[in-house]
Amino acid sequence: MRGSRHAAKPPRRGKAIPEFSWRLGGLAAAYYKFPVKGSTEPMSFNLDAYAAKLSQWEARRHALLENRKGQTADLPLRFYRQQAHFTTPASNLEMVTKAIEKGSASSSKVLEKFGISIAELADTLRVEDKEVERELGADPQAPFVMVDGEDAQALRDDVVERGRANAIQVFREAKWGRTLRFYRPSGLNLDYCLRDILIVLTESARGLAPERFPVDGIVWPKTEHPEELAFVSEILGEIEKKLGLRENQIKVEFLVESGWAAAQLPLLVKASIHRLAGIIWGIADYSADIGLPHIINDHPVCDWVRMTIVNMAGGVGVPSIDNMTVNYPVQNASLSPADNKKHILGRLKEVFDDAVHGQKLGMDGKWVGHPLQLFCVRLAYRLAFTEEEFREELAKIEAYTKAVDAEVGATIINGVMSDRATDRHARWKVRKAIARGHLGTAKGLELGVISKDEAVELGG
Repeated sequence: MRGSRHAAKPPRRGKAIPEFSWRLGGLAAAYYKFPVKGSTEPMSFNLDAYAAKLSQWEARRHALLENRKGQTADLPLRFYRQQAHFTTPASNLEMVTKAIEKGSASSSKVLEKFGISIAELADTLRVEDKEVERELGADPQAPFVMVDGEDAQALRDDVVERGRANAIQVFREAKWGRTLRFYRPSGLNLDYCLRDILIVLTESARGLAPERFPVDGIVWPKTEHPEELAFVSEILGEIEKKLGLRENQIKVEFLVESGWAAAQLPLLVKASIHRLAGIIWGIADYSADIGLPHIINDHPVCDWVRMTIVNMAGGVGVPSIDNMTVNYPVQNASLSPADNKKHILGRLKEVFDDAVHGQKLGMDGKWVGHPLQLFCVRLAYRLAFTEEEFREELAKIEAYTKAVDAEVGATIINGVMSDRATDRHARWKVRKAIARGHLGTAKGLELGVISKDEAVELGG
């Protein structure tokens, strides 16, 4: 009987048995011949009875695999360097230039201004002093800067025009380094949106060779329906043709800022998959859209959206980006110096804890709008994957590679079951760490975790 526990069982490994057959799904089974124990002769199979069907099935299998390729993003590894998105208004040239070129460089001075010592900040964040010191001495540039032509600036014709001009100037002239370069245009419901995209992208490219195109992508706001993203992708495709760029070179990240967007997330992803470089969670607009009584970071509904984004982004191979903490670490004029110090420390703890919360749920990064927020979020994401954990994951990969070379499948490494799935998880963690600059490319190349082209792309 089909499914019966008394159905014929496969022979034990190495056991010499005569030829046999059984029925499978109503079709006559093929004959199998197993080698005698100790023999080097491979098993032989007679599949003549399935020859015609097997050819059809193989064709279908390849078609299914090809279809899978179109359901995931082909995203260069450098786009996984998104642990902090620094958003800055395009209309303020000084501010946007500082965000790009200085990042969190002012952190030490701001802390000193409020009388906050390294030890006090470390104690507040519950981390070691040396980790705060290390982050203060690290490269201050943000991994990702969004030049914001939407919510961060006033909706006035002269302000919009100034924002476009500033965006073009910084894309062409600012010292970006390794920072990812993104622009947020006005959304679909604003008359500025199409001209924002066309003017900023085409003018940023004026006189430059295609390989020097200075914009990595756009962040599309207030996303509601998949048709919008298909429309945006069509526009970007036309721009790419006019400028001689590669197909799908201009990437897209979109914001989930409404109940309808969260409900349609798979369709939104499908409509933008060939350009997709990330999915971003926008808590303020979402809270307004569905009528939450407060904008609360760890509200159960908000965590549901985060988990939905994490699942969808991870499934297609792009980063998931957490929302901004709206309480900025800025001075309150009504407070005394001592109270302002406590106030700033409280705001820094809030953004750090929010970053840790999102990271534990699987988020790959977080939006920030202030240099001290950038500092805290970068610190939180670095500490989420410690040097000791790097060594452990690398050791797992090495041990499993040796097990495979010894013709062993699943094995035990340090008392933990290890197989292809656990090896895949370790390799993905290490790939992210390399993309973020937390780990050099040499070991990744040695273990086959990254390719030579990826090492060059990352500057390794």
